[in-house]
Amino acid sequence: MFSGDATLKVIGKMLDGCAARHKAIAANLANAETPGYKRLEVRFEEQLAKALDSSSTAELDAVQPQTVSGTGAARPDGNNVDFGTELGDLTKNTLVFSTFADLAAARVRQYREAIGE
Repeated sequence: MFSGDATLKVIGKMLDGCAARHKAIAANLANAETPGYKRLEVRFEEQLAKALDSSSTAELDAVQPQTVSGTGAARPDGNNVDFGTELGDLTKNTLVFSTFADLAAARVRQYREAIGE
C-alpha cells in the first residue's frame, strides 16, 4: 500500500476521475434531446484498483480517466440518454467528489500541523 504523499496522489486521481465524469454527465444532460447522441461514461476505477494492488507509483501515475460511449436502450431517435439515470449518476458523483475533497483537505491539514503552521 502507498504512504506519504502517494495517498494524496490517489486522492487526486479520484478527484480527476470525478471531474471527468462530471463533464461527461453534463454533456449527456445537455444532449438528452439530441437525435443520435450516445451517452458518455467515464471509467477509471478498475485501472486505479489495479495500480493500487501493484503498489507501483509509476502505475498509479499512468491512471487516466477514459471517456467511452455508454450503454443503454436507444430511443427511436437513436439517443440513449436516460434523464433519471444521469441525475442519479450526478448525485453519486457529487458525493464521491465531496468525500475525496474532504479527505484531501484533511491530509493537507495533517501536513500543516506536522510542520507547525
